[in-house]
Amino acid sequence: MAGASYKHNCLTTNLFALIWFHLRKSEKKVFQSNMRTYNPVNQGFMYPDIVVSNGKPIFREDGKMDNLMNPVMIIEVLSPSTAVYDKTDKFIACKTIPTLQEYVLISTDKPDIEIYRRENEDHWSLIKEHDSNAKILLNSIEFELKSGEIYEEKL
Repeated sequence: MAGASYKHNCLTTNLFALIWFHLRKSEKKVFQSNMRTYNPVNQGFMYPDIVVSNGKPIFREDGKMDNLMNPVMIIEVLSPSTAVYDKTDKFIACKTIPTLQEYVLISTDKPDIEIYRRENEDHWSLIKEHDSNAKILLNSIEFELKSGEIYEEKL
C-alpha cells in the first residue's frame, strides 16, 4: 500500500537491505512492495512489503513477469490500517502458497517480531521475539540477524 509512515519505511528499508546483502550471490531474490505475489485463494494477487523467491523467480504464465508464484518468505511491516488484515485474512491466503515457508510480521511501534514457520502442509509454528538483542532466525533463507538491526532508523 502506498503512503507508508516514516517508521514503516525505515523498517522495510533496513530489512530489505539486510536480506538483499545476504542473498546477493544466491538464486533467491528479494523484492520490495511493488512485486505482485500470486494469491491462490482468489487467484488474484497481493503486494507484500518484502517477498523472497524460492530460488530463481517463477512468474505466472501470462508473459508479464509480474505475478511471483514461488515465494519462500513474506514479510509484512504492520501499519495501524493493515495490521488486522495482515494477521488474519492475508495470512490465511498466504498459507495456501505451496512454496511459502515463513510469514513474518514486524511491529512498527517496538521490537515485536512474529515468525510463522511452516512445519508441514497444515501446521505452522509461531516464534515471537520482543527483545532488541534477540537473534532472529529466518530459516527459509538461512539468515540470522539481531532484532535491533531491523529497528535502526537510517532514513
